[in-house]
Amino acid sequence: MKKLSRKERERVIKRDLIIDAALHVMQSKGFEHATMDEIAEAAEIGKGTLYLYFKSKTALYLAISERGSRLLNDQLGKVLLLELPGISLIEKMGFTYLNFIRESPLYFTAFNYFEHIMNEGKMANTPIMEQCEGHAIEAMTYIVRALQIGMQDGSIKKSFDPKELGVIIWGASKGVMHMAFLKNNANHMKILDDIDFDLQSLVSGFIELLRSGMKNDLKS
Repeated sequence: MKKLSRKERERVIKRDLIIDAALHVMQSKGFEHATMDEIAEAAEIGKGTLYLYFKSKTALYLAISERGSRLLNDQLGKVLLLELPGISLIEKMGFTYLNFIRESPLYFTAFNYFEHIMNEGKMANTPIMEQCEGHAIEAMTYIVRALQIGMQDGSIKKSFDPKELGVIIWGASKGVMHMAFLKNNANHMKILDDIDFDLQSLVSGFIELLRSGMKNDLKS
């Protein structure tokens, strides 16, 4: 790995401080209402300096998504190294994801924002978009590998295609998280008022459902 010069190290530190400030402002005001002026003030830098690092609020939000997905992958990678049956690895990854989002909910909305930008074809082939997409691929690789381990050790049914099942888990988990966040939103569907759940109970139920569906009951 190339050793950074002092100037380069200082730039990395400054960039991280700006992202810290953006996280703080956006967590309290939301992405739509946060302004670059407020972020610059929180970072204790001039607005001109802020724009030298990030050309827009969108670029800043994508940087938040990149950081969040990188931090989450670090935790998921550590889970994969545990000597556990594959089905237990999947369960532990699920709760790792839950705890990560519960502690830093803005990351979840940033992940969704990245996917929206990608689907719109905006900022295509930019370094930050490529980094975010690379992290998404890495996370999927961890899930698929845990499934493969489970199929090898007999804890997960071999009738599934691990890659297809990985996509199902990834997509369904996003939907579950979205429902939990939606209920906390003032403008949600009234049907959710008749169901008593929170993020913890919804994710726990999803993981239990997933576990029972994947579990190889014929294992001796």
